[in-house]
Amino acid sequence: MNPNTFPMQQTWDKVYQVTHHKIPVYPAVSNYRLAQGLEKGDTVNRQYRSAMYARPMGGDGSYRRQSLTDTNQQLVIDQVYETSFYIKKLDDIQRHLPTQKAYAMDASKAIFNQIDGHILGHYDSFSNTLDAGDLGGTDGEGITVTTGNVRKLFSKSSKKLQRNNIMIDNSAKFTGFKKEDSKRDMAVAVISPDVHEMLLESLDGKDSDLGDKVGIQGHVGRYMGYEIFVSNAIGWSGRLTAVATNFSDGDTVTINGVTATILDTLGTTPGNVKRGASLALTLDALVAFYNDSEGLELDADGVGGSGTVGTLYVECTQANRDLLRNVVATDGATYMGIKATGLGYVEVSETATPADIVWTPALQVQHCLFGIANSIDAVIQKTPSAMTQPRTGYVGLDVVTWSAWGARVFQEAIVKMVDVWVRTDAYN
Repeated sequence: MNPNTFPMQQTWDKVYQVTHHKIPVYPAVSNYRLAQGLEKGDTVNRQYRSAMYARPMGGDGSYRRQSLTDTNQQLVIDQVYETSFYIKKLDDIQRHLPTQKAYAMDASKAIFNQIDGHILGHYDSFSNTLDAGDLGGTDGEGITVTTGNVRKLFSKSSKKLQRNNIMIDNSAKFTGFKKEDSKRDMAVAVISPDVHEMLLESLDGKDSDLGDKVGIQGHVGRYMGYEIFVSNAIGWSGRLTAVATNFSDGDTVTINGVTATILDTLGTTPGNVKRGASLALTLDALVAFYNDSEGLELDADGVGGSGTVGTLYVECTQANRDLLRNVVATDGATYMGIKATGLGYVEVSETATPADIVWTPALQVQHCLFGIANSIDAVIQKTPSAMTQPRTGYVGLDVVTWSAWGARVFQEAIVKMVDVWVRTDAYN
């Protein structure tokens, strides 16, 4: 028996494990026509004319002049995001993989996904909605999409567009080249994987009925004149309904994995929320917590650290705050509304003692978009790119990826898209 024990040779794969990212689809619904004119500054101004109406002429040939009003609208470059990390020089030398390059690619994708979620989150800027009431259900509620009704999302969206004098150019097909796809009124549908599943099943799995797939930018085919894109970054909204009774001490509310614990005595535990003297005051505290309205404390090295205990809540951890980064809460006095962008589907729950405090199932909705491509104006003033710079006092480099952009749905485009409400409470 050989007494010598030699270490086994270690081998390393030449690539990092695959990091799965969402596929940005915002080029399918946005246009960049204003970017060229924005040489300096952070605001684009556009005017639209007031409507004109045909009126009967008087029997004596008289007429009535109509007032002309030009209204100004602005697109503001108000989104500035960064994704940064530090690489120690020794680690960069010793590691078996191109560390800086791999993480820089992930950082860039994170920025592009932020842009994607922000642009798709403009669903509530459009005047057309398609909800359960349009399919024989209750107005103002989400649609439970099934194999039996999924095709109606396409046909009824077309009807809403046509009623607003928006005509689809059926000859326009997705090519993947922005300059070509911008020339015509191409119809697009941005749907979730769940809606796509129902569509495939309604076709008995014959995805050949969706036509030839380009296979880029989330494009999965064409149906009823719509070029279909599947996205995990479409907007989502929900409502925590609280009719009259206040929360009890120890009740919880959870959004996207982040739990707020409602307590009579606030304490110091991250995520604690002050129970107010009334339901309205407790909802105020919950909205403040989820919107991060009291801010983070800076620790000694200038990096966001432990939270400052305020009067309404104790700041959650940075990891949980990142989960809530694209979640915005609204205070409705007897409810808390939630708008989430870039997430596609948000899990919510509660352990409220009062029976009338619930997440309303029919209002847990993802917002698919059906309409004309290029309906959302987007200006990316600073294209996402990585830069390196020395870190004072350290042997290594900070790698910073950042971007600045803005988006808006202008007046002439508010009828060019249909916001399709799809219920998500039954998803798993």
